[in-house]
Amino acid sequence: MSAARIAVVVPVYNAGEYLPLCLASLAAQSFADFAAILVDDGSTDGSAAVCDRWAARDARFRVLHLPNGGPAAARAAGVRAAQCEYLAFCDADDLLHPAFLQTLLHAAEISLLPIACCRFDTFSDAPALNADPPKTYRELLDPQHLDALLHDHAVDYSLCNKLYDAALLTPDLLDNGLTHNEDLLANWRAFLQAPGIAFCDFAGYHYRQHGGSSSHRALTAAEIGDHLTAARAVRDSAPPSMQGSAGAFYYEKLAYLASRILRRPRDAALDAPLESLRTELRAGLRDPLLGANPRLPKAVRLAALASVCAPGAARLLFGLMLRDRQ
Repeated sequence: MSAARIAVVVPVYNAGEYLPLCLASLAAQSFADFAAILVDDGSTDGSAAVCDRWAARDARFRVLHLPNGGPAAARAAGVRAAQCEYLAFCDADDLLHPAFLQTLLHAAEISLLPIACCRFDTFSDAPALNADPPKTYRELLDPQHLDALLHDHAVDYSLCNKLYDAALLTPDLLDNGLTHNEDLLANWRAFLQAPGIAFCDFAGYHYRQHGGSSSHRALTAAEIGDHLTAARAVRDSAPPSMQGSAGAFYYEKLAYLASRILRRPRDAALDAPLESLRTELRAGLRDPLLGANPRLPKAVRLAALASVCAPGAARLLFGLMLRDRQ
């Protein structure tokens, strides 16, 4: 594969009926100088053959067939194979706005910032109509971009709604040992190296919600461990200007994990992780960097209090009021 300005890495694992639409949205990009690196992560459902057919008919598409190693390892393998100036990522069941690459590349080039970002929207059956992309962008400069990564859902933790200078993202940064929240940790470490980001205010990435989406599955102890590892890495490496923001983020993560356990039917395997979360929440209630942090939303503090003081009532309340992202 010859060098291209942008390499788009697509980890593929049993993407089924969604994969052809994903690849079609990539082929339809208004910016044509890209290479699509499809990383078949040990698929068993025919996804590998779909990737091969696309590579046979479009020279911009290349396939790597690997044993199953998870999305982080698949992305890292794709980056190793890339010859490009910029990197982008797309999950195999999602869709791209036709101007996704063009809009983010323009913002990155004009701003001279190493990361450009847009919003994403969610859909189940059909994505929202693609709105016209903006002609302008907004610069979020250090430490604004770090704060936005942790708290602004328009920026979000995802790797998929962003374009990166290829020098910024190394395979080791991506394959960081986590299976869950690996994107948060990779982004945090990349953002720490960047003087800021260019933000384009449009829904350039369409995130599909379906029964297999991670937000629809019950938590496991391993997933909780990965979330906490990523959150602690953020808290512990936050620069002085970000201590309050990172503390609020960390406490909110504790409350979020406790609420996700409590909103589901009881699972004995999660009793010990839940008790550990409640212990940390209780210890941080009056800490000005944690539960008493002015950056902490009141709803999060109330959820933490309920989880600590009345877990039975919290289980009922969260089950009635909270929903995973649809």
